[in-house]
Amino acid sequence: MGKYRSNSRNQAGPPRNQIPALVRGIGCLTMVIIPILSYGIAVYWIQEGLPGSALIPPNLLGPPNIPPIFFSSPVLARIAGFLQAQNNLSANLIFAVAFAMIIGGVMAVVYGYVYSMFGPSKYGPTDVPPPRVKTKKYTR
Repeated sequence: MGKYRSNSRNQAGPPRNQIPALVRGIGCLTMVIIPILSYGIAVYWIQEGLPGSALIPPNLLGPPNIPPIFFSSPVLARIAGFLQAQNNLSANLIFAVAFAMIIGGVMAVVYGYVYSMFGPSKYGPTDVPPPRVKTKKYTR
């Protein structure tokens, strides 16, 4: 037996930091809500002709071009028929991805700001804050 080893069993340490269930639930909801919200905004944006939608190439507007091979089986033909019925699908998806990135970025900035206000302090109980030393500019 080693010099620094003990016969007593190791007690379980402090509980590991786990993300609260409420925060996990909010994260799960945002994974569902952001794509739906961004697609809805994209459809509205293109239908109303808001700024930026004038820059869309004309081949993205209208029903998507689907190769004829998709009409060979009944299941694929049904899916292709559904996609043909969607107007401006390509443009809607491109704008939806752009809006999802914008919404996600804004939410990340807001979350960081709120976390800095209400989150734990930078220093733990054993940390020493940085020294407050004013240095003079060195001149020769």
